[in-house]
Amino acid sequence: MPFRDHWRDVETLHNDGIPIDTTSNETAKLFDATLTQYVGWYNDKQLGGIKPSLSRLLASDPNCTSSRILAAALGMFSMPCPSALAHAQVIETLGDVATSSNPYIHLHTQALIDWSLGYRSRATDTWETILLSYPFDIMTLKFALDTYFHLGNQNMLRDSVARVLPIWESSSSHRPLKSHLYGMHAFGLGETNMVPQAEKQARLGLELNEHDAWATHALVHTIEYMGQTSEGINFLEKTDNHWHQCDIIAPHIDWHWALYELEQDNWEKAEEILQHHFLNNNGTELNRIKYTDAASLIYRLKLAGHPRSSQSNSQLKQFLDVHLRDHQTLFQDFHHYFVLDNFADTETKKDFLRSLKETVESSDTDTGKAYREIGSRIFAALERFDEGDYAQVVELLYPIRYRTAIGGGSIAQRDIFTLLLIHSAVYSNNNQHQQLAKRLINERCEMRGSTKSRMMENYTNTILTN
Repeated sequence: MPFRDHWRDVETLHNDGIPIDTTSNETAKLFDATLTQYVGWYNDKQLGGIKPSLSRLLASDPNCTSSRILAAALGMFSMPCPSALAHAQVIETLGDVATSSNPYIHLHTQALIDWSLGYRSRATDTWETILLSYPFDIMTLKFALDTYFHLGNQNMLRDSVARVLPIWESSSSHRPLKSHLYGMHAFGLGETNMVPQAEKQARLGLELNEHDAWATHALVHTIEYMGQTSEGINFLEKTDNHWHQCDIIAPHIDWHWALYELEQDNWEKAEEILQHHFLNNNGTELNRIKYTDAASLIYRLKLAGHPRSSQSNSQLKQFLDVHLRDHQTLFQDFHHYFVLDNFADTETKKDFLRSLKETVESSDTDTGKAYREIGSRIFAALERFDEGDYAQVVELLYPIRYRTAIGGGSIAQRDIFTLLLIHSAVYSNNNQHQQLAKRLINERCEMRGSTKSRMMENYTNTILTN
């Protein structure tokens, strides 16, 4: 079935390798329902969505620690906030389970506490330890994958799934959520440039469940990495009714659609997607994913020569104001800078960069390490770009172009720094940089099946006319 409507009781969850600690079948079924929505990237309308499901789950058995672990993780992942607040929220949600003698619970609580304090690599190591004993615990697997994404740990995005996939494949074909493993594996394969294998796994996931939006998302990535933007647009048009039902991830897939359009220089269509799917929210709350996608599209349109003003969008401004100084992930901070272009003067940008530097420069957290290795140079490049000092942008970005993964995000999302480098090399007053621009265009096209997009052709023509 495309969307599940039968939920597992205590015995079935235990038999399926998920060690939930409750005797209440109602709690077990609510746990399964909430976990399914989380893994499937959708809000089940019959249940009211993830948040109501989670509220009912916690109320059904306040002593169920598995429920509190799931609640604490969803709270952490869904909305960035300052580290001190994130840590306090995790401790409050977990309650006294942090001192549990149960090894499974103890490991989970330690991982969540480490994550909330900014030590995310330590958290993933702990979750991998849990998966050694509980390979069917898809909740733990999903926690790890979400974190590897923020860390830019591409190899483990692939290998964490590869470690358990054969175990799942040898189990019952009717095991709930089994189809989602293929989309998860496909995404990691794509992020490590194993694109043909990624396409195969994504399509297998969709054969098992055409509504698996993460498998759709993984396939969309592989299509982009092969440079097949026309095919990508056709695929999204044909399957629109399938993946749009997964409302949590659907706007992000629309974002990928906009990237296809920009590659073909259809900037009006990309602008339409930005306006319709991201900036016109009809009063609904703007979440983290939609915010970063909107910010990225705004900046990409600027690079494509079609800057747009989003100053009238109160939701972007509100999200920016609330989270500007969270500094939990470099990925989010990069996107704050993209939005600041529309809302702030130079001094406000400098205040933001000073705040970021003071918060993370000397920190031993994963964000602090990433800032020192690549973040400071990227933000300096963004500043120089605003000043029109394109030659300096090239000098700052070129040496780190292969290390940006540690800032988080996917290859598709980090491509914005490749575009920024190419754009700056094209418009630099340094003749050697313009030669470099030609090579970088070649490099990007070769990585995408030797296909030269309209966007890259525009840059090539600009070099020729300079």
